[in-house]
Amino acid sequence: MINSTERSDTAQLAGQLRTVINRLGYHLRQPATREGLTPTRLTALAALEKLGPLRPGDLAAALGVTAPSMSRLVEALTDGGWVSRQQDHHDRRAYLLALSDHGRTTLAGLRCAGTGVLSEGIAELTAAQRATLAAALPVLTELADRHLGSGRGDDPN
Repeated sequence: MINSTERSDTAQLAGQLRTVINRLGYHLRQPATREGLTPTRLTALAALEKLGPLRPGDLAAALGVTAPSMSRLVEALTDGGWVSRQQDHHDRRAYLLALSDHGRTTLAGLRCAGTGVLSEGIAELTAAQRATLAAALPVLTELADRHLGSGRGDDPN
C-alpha cells in the first residue's frame, strides 16, 4: 500500500511530467499547425497511414470522435488535399478515406522536422543527460502503452 508521502511524491512527479510533455508536444506540433493540421487531423492522417483506407465510421471509431465531428474532419482533410475518397468495392454505396500523396508527403516532412528538432536538442545535452534520457524511454513507453493502449498511442510526428 502506498503511504501519503509516496502518494504526494507521485502526484508531484506526475504533474511535472505532464507539464514537460505538454510543453514538448506543443513545440513539436508547431510545424503541423503551420500546415493547417490540428492534433485531431494529424492523428487521423497517421491512423490512415497505419491502418490503410477506412470508412469514415471506422476512422471515427478509431479516433473516438462522433459522427458530426467526423463529417467536419473529413471535409477539412479532403479540402486540404491530405486524403481522398475512394469507392468501397465491397459496398458501392459507401466510400473509403485514403491518405493522398500530399498527405503522405506532409506526414513524412513533419516527422523529419520533428526528429530534426529533437535530434538537435539531444545533441546539445551532455553524455550523462543523453544516457538518462535513453534509460527513461522504456519507462515512458510503458506509461504511454498503459494509458493510451498499445498501438493507439503512436506519435504521428
